[in-house]
Amino acid sequence: MLGVMDPQVTEGFGVSSVEQLDELQKALGTGQDGEAYGNGAYADMSAIRPQSLEGTLKVVTAKDQHIKFWKSIGKKKAFNTVEEFNVLDSYGGDSSPFFVEGGLPNEEDSNFIRQAQYVKYLGTTRVITHPATLVRNTIGDIVAQQTRDGTQWLLMQLERALYFADSSLNPLAFDGVIAQVKNFVAGKPYENQHIIDMRGNPLDEFTLEDIATIVLDNYGNPSLELHMTNQVHKDLSKIVLGTTANGVYNGRQRVDNPGEGIRLGQPVTGYQANAASIQFVNNIFLKPLGAPKAASQKGAPAVPTITGIAAPVDAVEDATSKMTAGTYHYFVSAVNSQGESAPVYAGSVAVASGQRADITINRVVTDPAALTYRVYRGVTSNASEAQFAFEVKDVGGTEPTQVISDRNFDIPGTHTAILIDNDPDQVLCFKQLAPLMKMPLARISASERFMILLYGMVQVYNPRRIVVIKNIGVQGINSNRPLFGPTYGATSFGTIKPVAR
Repeated sequence: MLGVMDPQVTEGFGVSSVEQLDELQKALGTGQDGEAYGNGAYADMSAIRPQSLEGTLKVVTAKDQHIKFWKSIGKKKAFNTVEEFNVLDSYGGDSSPFFVEGGLPNEEDSNFIRQAQYVKYLGTTRVITHPATLVRNTIGDIVAQQTRDGTQWLLMQLERALYFADSSLNPLAFDGVIAQVKNFVAGKPYENQHIIDMRGNPLDEFTLEDIATIVLDNYGNPSLELHMTNQVHKDLSKIVLGTTANGVYNGRQRVDNPGEGIRLGQPVTGYQANAASIQFVNNIFLKPLGAPKAASQKGAPAVPTITGIAAPVDAVEDATSKMTAGTYHYFVSAVNSQGESAPVYAGSVAVASGQRADITINRVVTDPAALTYRVYRGVTSNASEAQFAFEVKDVGGTEPTQVISDRNFDIPGTHTAILIDNDPDQVLCFKQLAPLMKMPLARISASERFMILLYGMVQVYNPRRIVVIKNIGVQGINSNRPLFGPTYGATSFGTIKPVAR
């Protein structure tokens, strides 16, 4: 039996002094009273316990291979914070080219339009405590790892912003491809040619033929890209392979014989339309937002409060409504640049076909104030079963309340696809004032801080060679994995010891 006064401890440890044993005891503890291991409270990172620690980091979030649009979009140099460009819209009008012998042909002029886009600034700040750079861990060089992680996070955010960013909701953001196309075609006779509304139906071959023809009729290239989610691709493949909604083959299935046995089905990687060849580009960053967050994010605005919910009858206001009859449950959250609040249950309302649902909220104006509000809609009062519907900007001013109207323009739970003529000279590109860079910050504490930055914006030169397909319905069982949230849902253990976030 070992005594505290024994000058040396020799059994099972070799030769150790009492002081060395005390140091070992201290190293094994958490530095706090109570059980050393904390019953898993610190996600097994609080104290050393016998275990096998591999020298590799297991990545369970997005990797470089999932960044598709950023890799394929053309990149050009920006030379100022406001980039202007001229669009040659027409060589001349539709006048007769014929004239009398010896006469003067009709005069025509080219039609130029000047456009401009503002450079916007994207970045993330990373912080590593000084002790974290000294200890041995399973990650390796913690500064290099945080540099890679920060770059990957920024590219993930950029990838989604290339599609969905909207300066009307966030003035600090550039307009993504969808916003630029919508702004260009809004109110024009050809609006419904470039914003195709599937109204909950799956994407099919008939729509592919239509959108390919639309792009080619606008002098597009015969080689196009269709950006879509895995779910949309899956359902389209079922249709192309001849599978009905309940999974029954209808005679169009294909087989592949690799030499041993028969493998049913083939990957559907593209579509050969009559007018063009379409290459499928799967991108998980086109996924809809899904259900509201269970808890407010750090730095998010306060949860909004509800004044009332109703379904008014107003023939003028509701002339464009696409609402179908039913009883719907609504949830509203507040959003700023740091995150989103938990949702508030706005209540349920019975809506007739063609009506709208009006939700009156008390604006979140105390610091941190809300920039926008997200509306989620479901058929029960369970927030986890609701789906993202749309987002609106805070009205500003002095009015304490704001009315948010749902006319079902965007169907919750549906997906979006985009047909793109990816021509960097004539259709769209990403203009960079500065490429991805790492900028160190001054040390004001025992931590190393640095920023990862990117300056630029998307420029769409010719929106008529892009088609947005919205409200695409999906079938079967689909993943609801969040794009940016953790899979395990555990609290971060920080850099040295577990810390609350």
